[in-house]
Amino acid sequence: MPTHTFILDGIWGRPRRWRKLARLVEGRIGPAHLVPYDASGRTGLDALGLHLLNLIDQLAPNSPIHLVAHSMGCLVARSAHMQRPTLKINRSAMLNGPHDGSILARLLPLPACRDMRPGSDFLTRLRLAEQHWHAPTLITWCRGDLLILPNRSMRWRRATTTLRYKIPAHNWPCWSRTIRRRIVDFLIDQP
Repeated sequence: MPTHTFILDGIWGRPRRWRKLARLVEGRIGPAHLVPYDASGRTGLDALGLHLLNLIDQLAPNSPIHLVAHSMGCLVARSAHMQRPTLKINRSAMLNGPHDGSILARLLPLPACRDMRPGSDFLTRLRLAEQHWHAPTLITWCRGDLLILPNRSMRWRRATTTLRYKIPAHNWPCWSRTIRRRIVDFLIDQP
């Protein structure tokens, strides 16, 4: 049974910018799916996690999966796992995710932004559920990222591999050929 890889972009993102990664995954691992979801911020992260679960059930029922997520997409992926801790996640890559929130989320009254505020009810529930996360996980982070503040929020406790880069751009993982290769190598590296 092939492993399906689901790729999620962040808030206001465009999944098509992950096409190069999807092609690399398809060439080396198996089916890759660019996950379309309401990235406008107008839908809460619990509902977006449920949307991801429904998509996984539709496209890869009973199949093992990889999750690759950027920014808010990391919280959507973790929300799906929180709602279904038995989800068969082989490996994951969480790219510049606001795992402990971002103070910039306080600037907008959108439901997803409220969920991403440090100390929110959503993040509190997510932290309690992370004890059930057992998938090897690669994270990326950058000290100069101006969207995830404080930057230490990107360094998730459950990560097994950390990739720190020096280009101070939140979207750098979308464009970096080196990071794409590292992600795919990590996903392939099965125990």
